[in-house]
Amino acid sequence: MQDIRQETLNECTRAEQSARVELWEIDLTEVGGERYFFCNEQNEKGEPVTWQGRQYQAYPIQGAGFELNGRGCAARPTLTVSNLHGMVTGMAEDLQSLVGGTVVRRKVYARFLDAVNFVNGNSDADPEQEVISRWRIEQCSELSAVSASFVLATPTETDGAVFPGRIMLANTCMWTYRSDECGYTGRAVADEFDKPTTDIRKDKCSKCMRGCELRNNTGNFGGFLSINKLSQ
Repeated sequence: MQDIRQETLNECTRAEQSARVELWEIDLTEVGGERYFFCNEQNEKGEPVTWQGRQYQAYPIQGAGFELNGRGCAARPTLTVSNLHGMVTGMAEDLQSLVGGTVVRRKVYARFLDAVNFVNGNSDADPEQEVISRWRIEQCSELSAVSASFVLATPTETDGAVFPGRIMLANTCMWTYRSDECGYTGRAVADEFDKPTTDIRKDKCSKCMRGCELRNNTGNFGGFLSINKLSQ
């Protein structure tokens, strides 16, 4: 477990905290790619945020589900990034849906950022005031022309494996319908052929992405998008 610096802990308890900045490093070197450094915002000078001397390019990126959970299964946070100009689509096709890549999440209070981020400098700049968590990309759960979403897992769960330890199918979901993994608990929507129904007795999943789309549940799709590229 990371030791959090006292100054960062003190900032957490202040009545008026400085803004908290999330910095993202996506390291795809283990799967044949490169390292990328993103932040969802710019500094006060309208330039990329600089932390520890490294620039984090402004790019639409959002993480969710990182809350600590002391019960049951480990957290499965998601990372959603813009697919501007099809950048992620190209990488997903070439790099096995990015499965096995590393995501590093850094949380830093703005008052500790490098002095270069501020017009008048920053006497409080401290490169050690960060909270870091590391994750592995387990699955590309959604890929569209607009954005891509990835399911993350802790490195200890993946045990260094590049591929998840279960059968990988591109267009078929492996989850049992309405199970914890599936996550859908709503009304009857469609039968196994994706034909609309309001009869709960006929409500079944087609096990395809279309079934998830009809239920607004694509984030839990149990297949591996783009994995069919491996056979081409």
